[in-house]
Amino acid sequence: MKSVINVVGAAFVERGKVFAARRSYGSEYVIHKYEFVGGKVEQGESEETAIKRECLEELDLDVQVCRKFAEEQFEYPDKIVNLKIYLCRMLSGYKVKEHEECRWIPLSQLDVGDWAPADRALLGKLVDEFTPHYSFVTGASGYIGKAFCTELAARGENLFITGRSAEKLSPLAQEIEKRYGVRVRFCSCDLSDESARIRLYAEAVGYTFSRLVNVAGADIQKGFLKYDEKKIVFQCRALFEGAVSVTRFCLEQAAQKFSIINISSISGLQPMPYFAIYSALKGALTSFSVALSRELKGTGATVTVVMPGAVYTRPDVIEYIKTQGLWGKIAAKSPQYVAKHSLKAAERGKLKYIPGVANKFMRIFSALIPQRLKLRFIAKRWSRTQKDAF
Repeated sequence: MKSVINVVGAAFVERGKVFAARRSYGSEYVIHKYEFVGGKVEQGESEETAIKRECLEELDLDVQVCRKFAEEQFEYPDKIVNLKIYLCRMLSGYKVKEHEECRWIPLSQLDVGDWAPADRALLGKLVDEFTPHYSFVTGASGYIGKAFCTELAARGENLFITGRSAEKLSPLAQEIEKRYGVRVRFCSCDLSDESARIRLYAEAVGYTFSRLVNVAGADIQKGFLKYDEKKIVFQCRALFEGAVSVTRFCLEQAAQKFSIINISSISGLQPMPYFAIYSALKGALTSFSVALSRELKGTGATVTVVMPGAVYTRPDVIEYIKTQGLWGKIAAKSPQYVAKHSLKAAERGKLKYIPGVANKFMRIFSALIPQRLKLRFIAKRWSRTQKDAF
């Protein structure tokens, strides 16, 4: 009777390449073959602990174990191997100690004959899942986020989407896949929560992103003294910290050509009493986007910051737009308009984009007005309204 061995392996996949280690020892079936770094699970040891131990022993490599990817049972002439592969991230450099060589191999150039027999069946799953590029969209379950998802899917782009509600993301993903025939992966996440972002990145590891659209936010509007500490922290993290964090993660997983679209706001162009936190954070996101664009010059990554005015979204927002009369009808845009024209602006290489002629005109005209007069006008107007759907 053949012995059954439980084995775990670490799959490192970055930007369309998989990390491969060539065996320098073992039976005739595995020697001089590539493998996923790993080994037997010892008695009383968890699979995650076994992966970390094997990577440290074989490569002096510290790793983050992200999630189980696949498992396979393979029968050798002398034993049966139950192999489980986990997607992992390297947290340190590695040293070749027990292998003949280690290298990153493009998924498009994998030759299964070069790999240990037990690993071969899992290579096809890696190739199928991680060869395509994806567009990453935050705030995907909101009005503007959905508009970007459908516009991108209509262009044939696969999607990795996130939002606070899994109950909203799941039917959205199914609808888009059925209608447009693209792949949609999703993971719910409150981007204001650091631990939730870590879980999101563990789900997104391995994918290659050709685009990031940062839509998620919290358009809370009220006088500063009506905030409590919890609400201040939430809005700051949701509007700025979350966007910056996701941007960094996606840049580490980015394709050679990568487009970042950050949804800011025209209200971020100047201080706004009774909308002070929101306008300040949107201004910070605009400033970050401009600075990042310069840092990324020549890397193949571009940044476009979009500054919409009023957008027809929630019912309360639509009712407020109606109170603005003729100006509201002229200046306000639909989510579909914002998504479509923002993507066009990114394709043209625009760094800053304000949707709609009326909003562009307002930006130019308001620049001519002394700030003290603008502040007086804004304070009088915005003190009459309050908006907090979060």
